[in-house]
Amino acid sequence: MQFVSDVEAQPDSFVGVRHADAEIPAPEVYGREAIRRIARALPPIERAYASIRFSILRPKLLSVMDLLLPDTGRILDVGCGFGLFAAYFGQTQPARAVVGVDPDGRRVEMASQVCKRLGLGHTFIEGDIRTAALTGTFEAAYVLDVMHHLAPTDQLATLSRLSDALVPGGLLLIKDITTEPRFGLEFTRLLDRGMVGLQAPLHYRHHQEWATLLRGFDFRVRVVRVPDILPYPHVVIAATKL
Repeated sequence: MQFVSDVEAQPDSFVGVRHADAEIPAPEVYGREAIRRIARALPPIERAYASIRFSILRPKLLSVMDLLLPDTGRILDVGCGFGLFAAYFGQTQPARAVVGVDPDGRRVEMASQVCKRLGLGHTFIEGDIRTAALTGTFEAAYVLDVMHHLAPTDQLATLSRLSDALVPGGLLLIKDITTEPRFGLEFTRLLDRGMVGLQAPLHYRHHQEWATLLRGFDFRVRVVRVPDILPYPHVVIAATKL
């Protein structure tokens, strides 16, 4: 992994580690069994879709995001779809209470069913994140491969809504596609067009452009690029609300 922005050392966080009594597990990858359980909870067609999504967001990448998200509290899932990632992050840390929002009512219903089968008490709302009837505030929010499917003005409106929804110190986690290298961007664009068609909006931004926009909404920003076997130019942005 390559850190590219605002990386800060925090040596004080290691004070007292040598005296800790509890052993801390360090599995190579979190959540492989969680992914298998999600697949078993889905109908055949949606299971095939889940296989594609989890082949793009591989366990290594999911593990990075899982470590960044808080272990407890209310977490907003923007563009939750069938609830795949709400189900994943809820299994790795059961004290998380995920609220998913998606404009597709059928997907929202499927997400509710999947999480119910897995014993997770998550909540799902049909609606546009810019106008959805959200109650209360959130300790974190995540947006996974959604932002580049929005028009530029909608991207800004989404960031504004998420900034308002987070508590001070809350985390906004964005996984998206950066614009370099060019080959990786065009590879991703080709696949995206195959999925959404020629008319749907696609607007990719460089990770530094995302950082500048987020700072304008009073976030402190860290960025990491996560290489993959396939040439997706993955970027994970961790933005903390000031």
